[in-house]
Amino acid sequence: MPLHPVAIELLTEVGPMAVSSANLTGHPAPEDCDAAQGMLGDSVSVYLDGGPTPGIVPSSIVDVTRPVPVLLREGAISPEELRKVVPDLEVAN
Repeated sequence: MPLHPVAIELLTEVGPMAVSSANLTGHPAPEDCDAAQGMLGDSVSVYLDGGPTPGIVPSSIVDVTRPVPVLLREGAISPEELRKVVPDLEVAN
């Protein structure tokens, strides 16, 4: 769930979206729209520029398609915090 007000406004209008950081695997997340466009180019059809990101910590990604949820990427929410709501959370290697 993004904390950026422009992203929240968009989600309020269109409903939920399944997305993660706007970066290529193994590269740091861009901190503004220009950096995202420089990294992703024409592979993305629409860019929403809400200004620079408020922080550089990426989102945490949890796979809930398995019987036991798995933390694929540790980010803004630590495994300890996630386990408060998902006690059986596993962490991918």
